[in-house]
Amino acid sequence: MSLNLALNQFSFLLELHNAQPLAFIIALLISYLLTPIIKERAGFTIRKELERGRCYLSVKDEVKTLSTPRLGGLSILLATTLTVMIFIIIYGRFTPAGIKHLELEAILTGSIIIFLIGLLDDIKPLPVCMKLWGQILAASTTTLFGLKIKFLANPFYYFDSSLSPHVKLSPIVSFIVTVLFLVLISNAINLIDGIDGLAAGVSVISAVAIWSISLSPLLYRPDAAILAATLAGASFGFLRYNFNPARMFLGDNGSYLLGFILASLSCLGLGKKITVAIISPILILIFALPLIDCLYALIRRFLNKKGILKPDVEHLHHKLENLGLSHKQINYLIYSISLFFGGLGCFEVGYEIGISYIIIVSSIAAVWLVFSFIFNFKKQRKFVN
Repeated sequence: MSLNLALNQFSFLLELHNAQPLAFIIALLISYLLTPIIKERAGFTIRKELERGRCYLSVKDEVKTLSTPRLGGLSILLATTLTVMIFIIIYGRFTPAGIKHLELEAILTGSIIIFLIGLLDDIKPLPVCMKLWGQILAASTTTLFGLKIKFLANPFYYFDSSLSPHVKLSPIVSFIVTVLFLVLISNAINLIDGIDGLAAGVSVISAVAIWSISLSPLLYRPDAAILAATLAGASFGFLRYNFNPARMFLGDNGSYLLGFILASLSCLGLGKKITVAIISPILILIFALPLIDCLYALIRRFLNKKGILKPDVEHLHHKLENLGLSHKQINYLIYSISLFFGGLGCFEVGYEIGISYIIIVSSIAAVWLVFSFIFNFKKQRKFVN
């Protein structure tokens, strides 16, 4: 009797609508186990950051920085890809109706391309134009494979409900808007990757918000929810080694990858005209902090007559650091703001979605606290002995 009950519970978890927690756990374990292996074999560091003048470090911090590998993207990419492959094998196809318009292949193909662009830039700094064209190539490939923003929300609809809530895009405009959106979010996540654990942590929160919204009756994309849960798990597993003090950096390969997959998942919600008017402002909330920091950087550099894509130390986390906050304090503050915006977006979709978001976030926070207690306890015992 107990065996039948256990089998029924396991089959319940394998139903597409309920499989997201399992995807999160699998990706977390793969990322958690792979990261130290990759760390030991990573052969290059972030020396280019010092060459570009993005970091102003003490001698002690410079030694740590130069000895810390920046190959976090590989851990996240492998964990995400392997988990998705496991679920494709389990279901035979990723959605009940099959993989529509090759969307899954589109996301993974573009992700691999943008990962390689970031990896090349980490090994040897690429010219800004070359890096930008590489990002456009990745985004264009994904768009040509069928992942497109077909509609945009009509901003006047929110003031006059008698107007159409959406604007249909022509194929050419759809292509351009999608590519620009993918490149924008990829760079926005990259720009906040200035201190240990910030970009990875914010990406976990954004992925959880998309995970929750994707299961709403309005959108109902369990396939997107599984990929979002997978990305959240992979990022969370890596965060164990990336949180301050970091033993592994994301690198451009990792930050571009996270931004690209998050942006691609967002595009799935903009493919139906019935959801565009509601999903569009919610996505702005989910990506509020990275977008604000990115747009502020673009405006600041333009007004100062500096290269728009040239790095500087004027980002939000730098401002907070100048106020005297430690890296951990900055992380917790920005995490809290991101959690608030994510929750606001989820509750905007529906009360049940908001509650689901809170439950998922609380569960992840509980796991974080348990692991933190275990590792701190081991450190204390080792110190005492």
